[in-house]
Amino acid sequence: MQIKSYLGVFFVLFNVMTAVSQEAFQLQSIVLNTALTKDANAIMRNDSISINIPSFDKMRVYKEEVVTILNKAGDKYASAYEYYSDDVKIKSVEAVIYDQMGNEIKTFKKRDFKDRSAVPRGTLYSDHRILYLDYTPTSYPYTIKFISEIETPNTVSIPIWYFVSGYNVSVEKSTFHINYGTDVTLRIKEDNLEGFNIQKTQNGNDITYSARSIPAIEYEDLAPSLMYFIPKLQVAANHFNISGIEGHASNWEELGGWMYNKILTGRNILPEQTIAKAKALVAGIDDPILKAKKIYEYVQEQTRYISVQIGIGGIQPIMAEEVDKVKYGDCKGLSNYTKALLEAIGVDAYYTHVEAGSQIVDFDGQFASLTQGNHAILAIPNGEDYCWIDCTSRVLPFNYVGDFTDNRKVLVMKPEGGQITTTVAYINRDNELRNIGEIELHADGSVDASVSITTKGVLYDSRFYLGERNNDDIVKSYKDYWHYINNLSLKQPRFKNDKENVVFMEDVSLSATKYASNMGDRMLVNINLFDRNTYVPARYKDRKMPFEVPRGFVYKDSIKINLPEGFEIEAMPKNETLESEFGSYALNLEKDSENNIIYQKEFFLKKGLYPKEKYADYRDFRKQISKLENAKIMLINKN
Repeated sequence: MQIKSYLGVFFVLFNVMTAVSQEAFQLQSIVLNTALTKDANAIMRNDSISINIPSFDKMRVYKEEVVTILNKAGDKYASAYEYYSDDVKIKSVEAVIYDQMGNEIKTFKKRDFKDRSAVPRGTLYSDHRILYLDYTPTSYPYTIKFISEIETPNTVSIPIWYFVSGYNVSVEKSTFHINYGTDVTLRIKEDNLEGFNIQKTQNGNDITYSARSIPAIEYEDLAPSLMYFIPKLQVAANHFNISGIEGHASNWEELGGWMYNKILTGRNILPEQTIAKAKALVAGIDDPILKAKKIYEYVQEQTRYISVQIGIGGIQPIMAEEVDKVKYGDCKGLSNYTKALLEAIGVDAYYTHVEAGSQIVDFDGQFASLTQGNHAILAIPNGEDYCWIDCTSRVLPFNYVGDFTDNRKVLVMKPEGGQITTTVAYINRDNELRNIGEIELHADGSVDASVSITTKGVLYDSRFYLGERNNDDIVKSYKDYWHYINNLSLKQPRFKNDKENVVFMEDVSLSATKYASNMGDRMLVNINLFDRNTYVPARYKDRKMPFEVPRGFVYKDSIKINLPEGFEIEAMPKNETLESEFGSYALNLEKDSENNIIYQKEFFLKKGLYPKEKYADYRDFRKQISKLENAKIMLINKN
């Protein structure tokens, strides 16, 4: 339902009294500002945080959020939850729900919140838990007020503050307040505050940032992550505590050194028999990279991933000897265990923090803080560069991390200190999909076909999993992949996973009835059976955001098409080549004989972040490609 359909009920009337930093704040009875409803799924009426750090080992965080949810898409911003652990105590939590007229529907106290583990089902044990409100709205709009307060001795990670919660969310008021003791030294980094209505006030060690009336930023196709454009505050203490361990750091070098010497040191002890086994595995091998490969494959065979979220703030790995004993661990434990095995055979490896996920997120090289990073991997020196391994995977090849941790700034921890560096990048022609095949076209419009599909780079990451699936899942995957082929029937495909070169190969035979359209003595055939890139970005009259191609790729086809007996080509597309700053496209059709033609295409798309002014040109480029990807030939029956 469109937002405008709610305008008749946008008389949201409140008189909510609350306290932020001991100052009363009243949300007056108002009519929602139409400037804030435009393009919005939710409106942050009051989004505030107050942080008090009286000493290096004590922090209290008070949060209040009043948000009006305009439609179902905005429900995810009704975020009434709080995390806790052995080191993080929830002092108070409550929520109130209001209807569209500002009438109170229900009040929830701490006892009404649900309590569960804060980590995935694959977690063996954890002290990380979450209290959350399980509320299902019955109508829109509605408003939720959520208040919480936590206390912790851990000051190594001070909350990051974003003044905007996401695309299609407007902000009536957002406040960040921090107060700290005279013996506490903080670093505060301001990002993207320019152009937003944000005021800063400071009285000694009491600082407040307040934002008002920020309109919603509408999501647009191919828009980059909003986090690179919205106003943000990062805070870190130079003298901090975590679970009783004291630390001093003002930059990445110092923070990485503290991690190495205070958090990781002493976690690498292994039983003598395990060390002997590791040495036997690499006996006769001189190359340290080949040694590392052997150990990595050993860890893949011997261990499995299970999350273990416990211990020093969730940042310290369990002991290597414990992983060796139980044969499982989380990303921290398995990385530390593999590092210990490599050290036992004389190969250097460095524990590394990374912000993992298919979306590329960098560590901020100018601001050292352990609020960054959600995953651990290893960096193995290889000349002037590193080999990268993700020790949680039982299937990824050595020195291949896929799109989960590729091409982003990470923190490498060394004895001499931390280093910000960039992981391996899979960009442009590194990411290749190649189809080589043959199509047998029959007079009734059916086809029999075979194709060899070869993938590299991050495209390998999107295909090699097929070799791990059962037959039903494989069939479903191909039917989804070739969703435009009706009445598809598959023979058992054959796979080859070349982990040495990180190449995945598929040999697939298929058939389909009524693939071509029969029109009397003529037949219309789409010549692109195996790989149709028909995506065209959405059209915008007034594009607001830049757009991004995050990695780039190249798709190549070489297909022989055998015509039915007695049929000839009456018409076929001209060969075409497109050249653009965004990439290139080439279509080539050639008669191999009277009975067959060769179809070839190459589609190359470049990685890039482009200004909004070029979006229309990019859309035209993709529109032309979509047309060529649907190229057809007309056959005529001469019998």
